[in-house]
Amino acid sequence: MISAVLMFHRVVKAFRYAIQEDEFLNVFGAAVALVIVGTVAYTLGEGWNVVDGLYFAVATLTTTSVSDPHLVLTDDWLKVFTVLYLLVGIGILVETLRRLGAAFVVVRAQEEAAKKSGKPG
Repeated sequence: MISAVLMFHRVVKAFRYAIQEDEFLNVFGAAVALVIVGTVAYTLGEGWNVVDGLYFAVATLTTTSVSDPHLVLTDDWLKVFTVLYLLVGIGILVETLRRLGAAFVVVRAQEEAAKKSGKPG
């Protein structure tokens, strides 16, 4: 449990650092907008509730399988949308995670440097 809290703390620090970097908020905003667009499309297109739409949108973008057998696309336009959604969305999510990962590495290096110098991190 303690390690999970420490990891969450590091991720928050990395996010704060990443926000200060050029264009991170634009990329992060695109990722959030992408999830919202997918959620709305799947919710309205298939008549699902918002939670199911969100679940399907995120599972699709992260290329994990959807384990609920009731969540199946039936409309052809949603299948075409999903192809385009994946082609655009995976790139945006990878770039968001790349930038966040780079910030995480910098924050971790700063923490290590602070430990060596005896200053609180």
